[in-house]
Amino acid sequence: MLTDKYLRINSLVETIEKWISVILISAIVLIVFAGTLSRYVFENPIYGADRIATYLMIWLGFIGFQIAVSKMRHIEIEFVKTRVKPATKYIMSTLTSFAGTLFFIILVLLSLQYISASKSLGDTDIVLEIPLWQILLILPVTFGLSAIRSLFNALLWLDVYSGKRDEKDIVQKKL
Repeated sequence: MLTDKYLRINSLVETIEKWISVILISAIVLIVFAGTLSRYVFENPIYGADRIATYLMIWLGFIGFQIAVSKMRHIEIEFVKTRVKPATKYIMSTLTSFAGTLFFIILVLLSLQYISASKSLGDTDIVLEIPLWQILLILPVTFGLSAIRSLFNALLWLDVYSGKRDEKDIVQKKL
């Protein structure tokens, strides 16, 4: 089944995302610690340390968003879903996942346009003097992965609706 292959690949991608998150958190802690130490102990601040930590934190946030989407732990309105029959809930989840797919595709296209404009205008970070488009690459990557995951989430909900899977097998409460 296609969704079985997706779940195996998604598990591998999740593991990679978690390791990247650990590396980013570690880098942020080290950079902030070194910046604070150099500023207050050695009275010689590391130029751009705060800016680097901020960009890494933004990337970490987007990766965390990806992990939540992969676990189907994104924002939902549960008020309605808890008051309808399971079959209706599964159809609603399928439709919202398909809608999410379209939304993320639009965000991919918009973020690519934004990066293109940033690149053509020569936008750079004034402190680090690096092109901003490189920092912004997280946007289409995140939104593209979200589109793929939302599409497969819709297919997984169809599996649940048809009885091929159980809901608890695809909605993981533990991150």
